[in-house]
Amino acid sequence: MLLRWIGHWVPKYQIHISKWLKLNFNSYVKILMWENIDAIYLLCHPEKEASRWQRLQKHLLDRRVPREKWIIMGKTWGDQLNENVFELYEPFLPRGNCPYLSWKGRALSLGEISLILNFWIGVDDAIEKNYEHVLFLESDVFLRDDFSKRVGELMSILLSKEKPIVWDFISLSDGVGTHAVRPDLNTNSVFAPTGVYKPPHQFPFRCTDSMLFRVEFLKKIRKTAFPFRECLDWELNYQLGSNGGVALWVEPHLVEQGTVKGRMLTTLPA
Repeated sequence: MLLRWIGHWVPKYQIHISKWLKLNFNSYVKILMWENIDAIYLLCHPEKEASRWQRLQKHLLDRRVPREKWIIMGKTWGDQLNENVFELYEPFLPRGNCPYLSWKGRALSLGEISLILNFWIGVDDAIEKNYEHVLFLESDVFLRDDFSKRVGELMSILLSKEKPIVWDFISLSDGVGTHAVRPDLNTNSVFAPTGVYKPPHQFPFRCTDSMLFRVEFLKKIRKTAFPFRECLDWELNYQLGSNGGVALWVEPHLVEQGTVKGRMLTTLPA
């Protein structure tokens, strides 16, 4: 109605006003969807993963992920590491009665080690800046078309004062294709309403392509981060369990990992 009234009096400006209102409305909506996430850490090396970086930037913008929240956290690459890495990575680290959680632990590749280091660099940044909630995305993520809208719905659920939810970590991806049971909906539809659910087992880190954290929990596990002995997902499973963290999965999933789904080749050996 307002636009018609303005257009009636200043018709030559109607198109310009329409564009202005649409642009500012979209910007306002985007702010609302992302207002409760302080930063998005991108585990990507722009030089070493140039093609991935180009694709990721366009993809994030297409999904209305605000650029001002991006923080590139791919500063370490395998070819930059030397024997000093064993000051942080201890393949034979004793952990009481806890067995090795994966067969990779005793011989991590340089790529797997650098991914772990980049993750903890991001954690340090989030703690230093006193953030509350942060999202980590790997370079091969594929986000659903309504990703930003779903993220806004997810944060509304997690921060609801009417129905408080205890959580420390949220998995946004379906990882290797596993899903939580949704008894409230009795459906596995990807078009179902956004919800959060308990994982069906005690190892909620299926992959590490899309992870939402409370920074208060990251402060806790940062104290026991080094030395490490597992690849990132299994190391975080250990840290979660040993520090009493609460993990939930979002359903339907919001992200798919390109390498797991056969859409991209892995760079972990690098």
